[in-house]
Amino acid sequence: MAKGRAVKLVRLVGLLAAMAGAASSLPALGQRVQFATPVAPQATPANTVPTTTLTQPSTTSPYLPPASSSTAAPTLSTSPNATLGAPATTAPQTIYTPSGATTAPPAAAPGTAVTTPAPTWDPYATPSNAPSPLLSNDPYLSGAGPTFSAVTMQKFLQHVDLDYHWFAGHNGPDHHNSLGINDVELSATFGFPLFQNPETPLLITPGFAVHYWEGPVSVYPLSPDDPAPADLPPRTYDAYLDAAWNPKLNNWLSAELDARIGVYSDFKRVASDSFRYTGKGLGVVQISPSVKMKLGIWYLDRNRVKILPAGGLVWTPNPDVYFNILFPDPKIARRLGNWGTTEWWVYGSGEYGGGTWAIKRQNGLPPNPYYPDTNGTYTTFDYNDIRVALGLEFTTLRRLHGMFEVGGAFSRELVYEDDLPPTYKPDSTVYLRAGLAY
Repeated sequence: MAKGRAVKLVRLVGLLAAMAGAASSLPALGQRVQFATPVAPQATPANTVPTTTLTQPSTTSPYLPPASSSTAAPTLSTSPNATLGAPATTAPQTIYTPSGATTAPPAAAPGTAVTTPAPTWDPYATPSNAPSPLLSNDPYLSGAGPTFSAVTMQKFLQHVDLDYHWFAGHNGPDHHNSLGINDVELSATFGFPLFQNPETPLLITPGFAVHYWEGPVSVYPLSPDDPAPADLPPRTYDAYLDAAWNPKLNNWLSAELDARIGVYSDFKRVASDSFRYTGKGLGVVQISPSVKMKLGIWYLDRNRVKILPAGGLVWTPNPDVYFNILFPDPKIARRLGNWGTTEWWVYGSGEYGGGTWAIKRQNGLPPNPYYPDTNGTYTTFDYNDIRVALGLEFTTLRRLHGMFEVGGAFSRELVYEDDLPPTYKPDSTVYLRAGLAY
């Protein structure tokens, strides 16, 4: 009985062993899978498209046993510095596209790391056959704005000027050679484009001035030995229209042209001798960036002087110094500096001053029995002088320009067209001048 149980136990053990051997010879129905460990994202450099590295899984059946128990599952890497895999061993394939036949890259061998190259085109970029943009850079990006060419606009009202002179004089019987003058002048300059060139406009300036004369003093009654009285009316006037143009012929040659027509009279009457025509013409040669040479004439239309030669050099050695070495109106200026938004200059100047007016003689004086030709007649007279002054001028950020100067008037003379008297020479005097322009 016991012997039969032992035999049955031996047979059971053998059956289990046979079943175990059969099971070990069957193919595996699954494989171990290892999940990828999450990788922290890395900063991608600007304008760089990261490459993707993909580990190719095995091409064999997933139900076959793995080649090695330590084979890792496919992982995905986003590092831009991924390592290239082994070269492909399979033959390349030909792919037909709308643009033509191209050769596809060979497939990678099983288990080889494949790197996707960074694209050489931007899918969001403008197509290559698109027209060129109007602006080469985005003007809203700092430092990337395009360069614009500014169009010079012609300003209609160039400036308005107010000018005042005061020449000291002494009234009374003891000052026969005294002559005091007060001059007030107002003008406005307008610019008109000429030949479609806004840089050299035609400048039209209408102006009006009043001259108040104090003297000369004549003593009555006169004797035959006394000279003819040098009488002047209380006031004379200027009403003129000026036209100026400074054409630029080329980079080194230009010109300064000016013509003026006006009525210069005491307005007792307006006749042909009340009209005067004056002007100037100068050629300008740019010798160097800091030196100009000017040469030409001034037409004054006075009784004493009709035409004056004009010219000289203009030298600007630096932005703070200015030499206008010209006859008959030289000027030397030096920048003092800026106070706030106001620029200040000091200057010294010279000028051949004066003018010509048509007047009625003996205005307001009793008849002259010895010189009847001077009673109530109309004639013209010159006032001429040479002026030297020291001045201060300023210019603000809002284009307000002002000046103030103190000077002396020398070689003064009154020249009458009828030569009665032939020439009258007032005393030299000091004068003050002030002006504003905007």
